[in-house]
Amino acid sequence: MEHLVRSLSKFLPSQLDGLLENARFKDGATALQRLADPGHVKNALERMSPEEAGWLADLLTERWSQIANVELDPEVAIVAPEELWIGAEPVRLMLSLAAVGLDEGFEALWEGAVLPGPPSSKATLLAKPPEGKAPEVARVRAQVRASVKGERGVFIAQVQIALRRPVVVVSDDRRRLLAQDQSGRPAVGCRLEIGSEVHLTGPGGLVELEVPAPSGVSLKLEGIPAGRISGGKP
Repeated sequence: MEHLVRSLSKFLPSQLDGLLENARFKDGATALQRLADPGHVKNALERMSPEEAGWLADLLTERWSQIANVELDPEVAIVAPEELWIGAEPVRLMLSLAAVGLDEGFEALWEGAVLPGPPSSKATLLAKPPEGKAPEVARVRAQVRASVKGERGVFIAQVQIALRRPVVVVSDDRRRLLAQDQSGRPAVGCRLEIGSEVHLTGPGGLVELEVPAPSGVSLKLEGIPAGRISGGKP
């Protein structure tokens, strides 16, 4: 979405060939100026859900295509999840690059939380279990050597992946279970397995049961072991 907005504010004014200078299009020119401000765009996107941002991106693309050719700035990004639930063992995950406007045949030098290897368009993330209670992230950087319409250049792509170790807090009556990570951040909309039953966590990471959870059954959050239900009769 940020890439689309940045490209729109860069290319559309010249595509309109001076029309924005006309008083009739004053409001449109002002809107484009706001879109050219990275801080304004970032603040707006932070208030949107991914679904809202996707809908807006589709709408902007459609409207742009109605008046001019959609022209995107060359860019490369690392394809990776925003967060990764991790247990006691390190996790390996394949990372790749997504590119717009680059000629075929690009490769990258990878740095950070990845396994060492030769220049490639892919790399293997090595995520280690978080230690302690502080939030942790895996940082990855790719220095991409590529051509744009035959001209060589270097592009930098970076990503941070939140590493979350599951923690489940069980109430004394075993009817309320609070799912979170090691830092206390709620696990909202996540799969919580209580024995053979699967629940989806609600606001605040909460799951409320009609009957107490059986003592001794295992707990898993997003498929990662998170202890067992303890205690006798509630």
